[in-house]
Amino acid sequence: MSRRQRPPLVPGRVYGEFVNANGTMFVLRASASGRRLNLCLHHDEGPQIALVCNPAAPADRFIRWQGRLWSSNPTDWKQEVKRLAFAAVDAALASSRTTEARS
Repeated sequence: MSRRQRPPLVPGRVYGEFVNANGTMFVLRASASGRRLNLCLHHDEGPQIALVCNPAAPADRFIRWQGRLWSSNPTDWKQEVKRLAFAAVDAALASSRTTEARS
């Protein structure tokens, strides 16, 4: 499998956890295809509230909110979660690149 065909993420791997200002825990877990990150609430098997699309390409990265409940949250809450999620993705990808470089 060429590098281009290989998914950028390890399917099912947890790529990070973070807590927002209200103390709510979120977990980023790679999708089954390894092309997106599921943003789950509380733990890696928790309810999926969003998808981080194009996680390996910061310039093209965006978040897609799931469900009416989460889309009805205030904009400032969504911006905070988005900022924290993108920071966690950047940190996880940077550490995995460092690990690959050492191998």
